[in-house]
Amino acid sequence: MTEYETRWIDSKLPSGQDFSMAVCSYSGKIRHMIIGKDFLRRTMIKSVDIDDHHCTSGAHCLDTTCKFNTTQREHMAHMLDMWTDEKLDEETAKIWGTDSAVDALVHFAEKMNESIPADLNSGSGGNNGAD
Repeated sequence: MTEYETRWIDSKLPSGQDFSMAVCSYSGKIRHMIIGKDFLRRTMIKSVDIDDHHCTSGAHCLDTTCKFNTTQREHMAHMLDMWTDEKLDEETAKIWGTDSAVDALVHFAEKMNESIPADLNSGSGGNNGAD
């Protein structure tokens, strides 16, 4: 297996709330997001190991375009500190076009992928990890 580093980017929501994004150096896309700057998660989420058929973090990943992603919805909910997907309030649901917190998280990650600095989003997995 080949090890691919995870690089962290800190950002803020318009409300001022801190959040952090973990960028996979295989796909060049966001694989994990956390509210705040959780030191423990940053310590645990440092890299992924990939071979021709498997990624060690494929079951806990926000990059839905990666060929190794096998993430189930409840694992995406965990990134929001939820046990299961929850409905968004009406105003937020209208903004995101969904009432699902998990779907909004995935959409937000996809939007944030567009703002990843070029030196982090190139990905070394070829075709940014997608098939």
